Amino acid sequence: MALAAVSTQLNAQKLSYTPDLVLGHRSYTYMHNVNYQINERLKLNNLTLFDTEYTKDQDNIFFIRNTLTYSFTKKISLNGAFGVKNPGAFFSLYAQYRMVQPSYSFSYSIGATYQKGFSLEQSVSFEYTPQLRENLKGYFSVLAIGNLDNTGYPRGLQFIRLGVKQDKMMYGIASNFDQFNNSKKTLENIGAFVKYNF
Repeated sequence: MALAAVSTQLNAQKLSYTPDLVLGHRSYTYMHNVNYQINERLKLNNLTLFDTEYTKDQDNIFFIRNTLTYSFTKKISLNGAFGVKNPGAFFSLYAQYRMVQPSYSFSYSIGATYQKGFSLEQSVSFEYTPQLRENLKGYFSVLAIGNLDNTGYPRGLQFIRLGVKQDKMMYGIASNFDQFNNSKKTLENIGAFVKYNF
């Protein structure tokens, strides 16, 4: 029995699952991150996002990406990814710098993505969890991704979360902004979010 408990604990450390649900004015959004640590240097990640409108289906967004990460150091890694997103399959190769502290984390990525042509993709992620009182932290996060190619700015997004964190649960106000085709088409979704770290 004790051996089974130790085995479960070790597997739990290797595998993590973080769902994030937004109920907004335009749509509801489900997003998750699943991470599996293979060893000290190799990690697998699945990022999945579905944004579904309440009344019509013409502006639904989907994004599924599977990534293999090789960490050179605790802060610098190389990532290879493949997946599918509006409007089809894609492949990416990018470098990432990541810094993690007890109350905040920051990452910056840059690399090439191929989806009906090559683009330069950059992303910035920042998360801040200041201590407010015992068993309660503030929660602020920003994720911004942008693609640039010879036509300009084909795709971008900014996700912002502001709320509180209690143990493994975060909840509060969310805003999602998406841009397509040099911002000729933009979508906004503002509402409430709940996120949990399993």
